[in-house]
Amino acid sequence: MLLVSGILRTRSSSRGNGGLSLLEMLVVICLIGIVAAVAVGWYGGAHRDLIERVTNQRNAQEIVSLGVCATVSGADFVVPDSKQATVENLIVGTVGQHGIWKGKTFRLTSMQPETLHGALPFVKFDAGLLLYEPSGGQL
Repeated sequence: MLLVSGILRTRSSSRGNGGLSLLEMLVVICLIGIVAAVAVGWYGGAHRDLIERVTNQRNAQEIVSLGVCATVSGADFVVPDSKQATVENLIVGTVGQHGIWKGKTFRLTSMQPETLHGALPFVKFDAGLLLYEPSGGQL
């Protein structure tokens, strides 16, 4: 203990009472940030394949749904033995020929030909009809 100007003071260490310094706290925060960034990246990457598969399945369902409606209306869009060309005709658009959809244009407005390659495995082409294949040709 020291007596300075009539006030009794105790000597304190330069570290205080054993707490963390500002620099140590910043290092801990940085480490937590790095670990969190790695974990989020890993988690997002693990689910990317699943998200892509579901998106492709949804696109295939849209293709098949529009194809069924266009077929019922008598639209001429089917290219025999070519699933790719048939679906591309739906992207360009086709017009119904009879029934309540006569004159109605059937068009896949939300898809481009370059997005088809992921969806086509989930579309089955059978006897001129587009059918949905949930397994994507994988059994």
